Parts: sequence; structure tokens; C-alpha cells
Amino acid sequence: MRKILRYGLSGMIAAFGAAACNLDIPYENQLSDPSAITSVTTARELLASAYDRLPNPEFDLSVLGDDFETTSLISRNSDLGNLYKWQTQPLTNLALSLWQSYYETIAIANATLERTAKIHPQVESEQVQLEAVNAEAKALKAYCYFDLLRLFAPDISEGADRDGIILKEEFELGFLKRSSIADCISRIRTLLTEAVGTENAPETAYWISQQGVRCLLAEVELYAGQYEKAAEWARLVLSTAGGYGVFSEANYLQLWNGGAGPESLFSRHTTVPFYLDIRYDTEKGDFLEVAKSLADLYTPEDIRGGQSVYPKEFPGETVGETITMRCMGKYNRMNWETTEITCIHKLRTATACFVLAEACCRMGGHDGEARTAIDEFLARRGAPQLDESLSGDDLLRAVLEEKRKEFVGEGERYFDLKRYRSGVLADWNQGNSNKRFDAKDYRWTLPIPQEEYFYNENVTQNDGWPKIEN
Repeated sequence: MRKILRYGLSGMIAAFGAAACNLDIPYENQLSDPSAITSVTTARELLASAYDRLPNPEFDLSVLGDDFETTSLISRNSDLGNLYKWQTQPLTNLALSLWQSYYETIAIANATLERTAKIHPQVESEQVQLEAVNAEAKALKAYCYFDLLRLFAPDISEGADRDGIILKEEFELGFLKRSSIADCISRIRTLLTEAVGTENAPETAYWISQQGVRCLLAEVELYAGQYEKAAEWARLVLSTAGGYGVFSEANYLQLWNGGAGPESLFSRHTTVPFYLDIRYDTEKGDFLEVAKSLADLYTPEDIRGGQSVYPKEFPGETVGETITMRCMGKYNRMNWETTEITCIHKLRTATACFVLAEACCRMGGHDGEARTAIDEFLARRGAPQLDESLSGDDLLRAVLEEKRKEFVGEGERYFDLKRYRSGVLADWNQGNSNKRFDAKDYRWTLPIPQEEYFYNENVTQNDGWPKIEN
């Protein structure tokens, strides 16, 4: 039984070897020998390997949402086509990949926190740096727990007492049960509350800053239904991040031209290709394109349209025929234009704006503040203002539609659909014969990987998914 870490990762140490190449000691010694991490510098380098293990599910989650439609090329990629259709095997494969990567990240964050407890800086500057490392390790754990919870547990609206995820708080072997959704939220909140008290404004967006922690707190409280707290944290982010002026055209364009910039609260540094899975080849185009129903929503003046939809012409099936494909923009456009992708945006200030608006809609009696927040944002995107007559669920739908336009291709829409698929977004799948699923379809919750429960009888499987015994 001890062949398996409670992260479900039999090959974890080998997987981390390359990520730890900045340290002149074997990675396994870093984790097994407390004397290997003896300074703030080595602690920061160990934490850097945790950041390096963070997965990038943005494309896959966008495929599962309503961001894309298939092109005629999809028949040449059965794996992607089956994921688009929500077939069980690609969902199972995705679940295993994400589960492993998130828990690998958590494992190294735990190791970092255990080692830093024995570091005692002699100068104030190093103490400040050590506090930042600890705050980021906690925030990174909370980030992973939150994504795992949203992916591998039912939505909290289906019952806060239902099984959530495994809360792994120490770097050691163990055979733990899944904690309840309520307990998971409580633990995530605790980690972020401890982290947010540390003033931390890194020089780059590759580390989670104090502002990023505030934004995460806003998202978590929104998910938990604590709308007043969510709005409070979101207001704080907006008021301390330069106000709505941070949403300038220049800052927005910087996001999709190879940099992070002031709008990014946390971006994962990358040196490997990203978003290439959407492409068939440079002569014929992509397997998927932006859904027409979404592309048609952008007005000509809306700067988001120019970055989100990338029209390209390709030869048709008959001689002389030309077709225009609504290629995905952002990272995909950067690939087409051979612009180097150096970072993948995980948290943006725009998130806080939409959390504020959604929380105000859900609180009741705050429709005016919701409209003001979104209108201030839209004005800087060059988009039309919301209809002043909107209120209640109609206003919430409009807010979620603007969020869809803002975050197309970034995986955010999937989480909104999971939360609201039985409510204000119940009509999301109408007219799409390839992806018509009932709101109660079990596949909205990913399966717990077999590698996780095979050696641990304490781990339950999600409803609808088989628990393979051998």
C-alpha cells in the first residue's frame, strides 16, 4: 500500500526532477533531508518547482464549455472530438492528469512550509522574504484545492455536506478520506486568510501577490454563497489595483502580446508551447473555432473581439473555394503570429470586477452597484453599456454573458456553467445536438482517478462514475 503517496502519485519524485534543476542537490534529498533547505533562497527555489507543476487546463475546460464549435477538421482528431462530446474516456484521462498535477503542486508547497519552519533569518530583509514564501505556499495550496473542489466535487448548491476533495496538509504518506465540501471551503478560506495578511508585491506576476490572494478570497466567498464577503474582497482588489483605470486598452493588449502587465494578478511562467492542441495545421486551420453565437456578440468597437476572435482564410474543399474560420484569438493568435508565449494568465483583475457584479446581483438590492461595476469595465473595453432596465436574473445573465466574452478560451465559462446550469444558464446547450446534456448529468463532476482510490479504500467515487476494483 505504501507504493502510493496519498497524492496518488507513484512517480512524483521522478516527475519533479527537472522542475528542481535550479538546486544543486537531488530533488528527493530536498524533501527527505531537512538540512537541504536551509535558506530563504533555497526555500524560494523549492517553491518555484511547485509553481512549475501547476497544470494549465484552460484549453480543455474551454472545450467542455460553450466557447467553441467544431470545424470540419475535427474528424481528424478523435481524442479532441470525444472530449468535446464529453465522452467518458477523455474525461477520465483529463481527470487523472489534473488530479496528479494539482496534488504534486500541493505536495511541494507542503514540503516548503515544513522546511521553512526551521529557517531563522538573522536580518529583517530575509525575514520579509521568508514570510512572502510562506504566504505564497499557502496561497498556492488554496488555489489548487479550490480548482480541485470545483472540478472533482458537486457544486456546493447540491449540498455542502457532500464529499469534496482530499485535504493533504503534510508531506507524508497517509490514507485519508475526502473532506466535505464545507470543510474544504473552510480550509481554503483559512489558508488564504493567513496568506493575505502578508504584504507581498512581487516584481513579476509569476508569484501570487497579496492582490492575487484577495482576488482568490473573493472567488471563494462567491462560490460559498457569502456574497457580502465576496463583494468586500472584490472592492478591495479594485480599489488597490489602480481602480478601473487598470482596464486600459494598452494593459489589455499587453496580456495577449506576450506579457503580463498591470491587469495580471498571477500568471504562470512557461517555456513550452501552449494552446497548440487546437490546431490541425497551418495550411488548413484549427479543429475548433469560436462559437458563432459568441463571436456575433462583439461589437466592432469592443477591443475584446479583436483579441478573442482571429478570422483566417483557408482553401475550401473545392478548387478556388475560400473559407473564413473564426479561429480562437489570444494564445492561439499568438501561435499563428509566432509571438512567444511566456506566461499563462491564472488570475486577472477583471475577475474581481465580475465577482463584484455577480455578488451584488445575488445579494439583492444591489443591482445598481452591479451595473455600475460592469459599465465602468465595459467603457474601457469599448463595449456597449448594459441596459439600464435590467434587474434580477436578467441582469445576472447579462453579467455572465459579458464574462463569457471577456474570458473566452480561458476556461472560466465551464465553472459558470457548472454553477448555473440549472438556473440562469439553463439554456446554454439549446440547439447544439453534439453536446445536449441534462443539467443533472453526472459528467459535470470529474471522476476520482483509479490511481487515487485503488490503494485507499477510504476514498469514495463520484456518483455515476465506476469504482474499478482491480
